[in-house]
Amino acid sequence: MISATGPDATDVTDFTLRTNDGQSIAFKVGVLDLAGGGLNAPHLREHLVSGVPITVYYTAENGENVVSRYIDAPPQQ
Repeated sequence: MISATGPDATDVTDFTLRTNDGQSIAFKVGVLDLAGGGLNAPHLREHLVSGVPITVYYTAENGENVVSRYIDAPPQQ
């Protein structure tokens, strides 16, 4: 993760990821699905600091990538 922004330290409204192939992709945080291991928006800031990868589930809406769920990425083999 490259950046995470929001109104305060406990909220994230958007973030930018760097993919494994070096691309930067911007995302808006939508209504998050927290079931089955889905994580809340403040947890994104922990990933920003730690650099631990995440897997993002999103849809393209009106030209923006809107996240509905993200989880800790499985360990790289």
